[in-house]
Amino acid sequence: MKEKTREQYEARAKIAKAMAHPSRLLMLDLLQKQEMCVNDISEKVGADQSTVSKHLSILKD
Repeated sequence: MKEKTREQYEARAKIAKAMAHPSRLLMLDLLQKQEMCVNDISEKVGADQSTVSKHLSILKD
């Protein structure tokens, strides 16, 4: 496999891994509709702020 092709697949796998959690998918849906602060996301998702922050950090990377 060509190096460029491998890098493309690795990048796609990283994105898929980041989205591979139900809470993160919900957060993405919420943020697609409107900008929200961590506190608001926390209330909608039903998780504490530190958990939401960790999930957002994973999505950001």
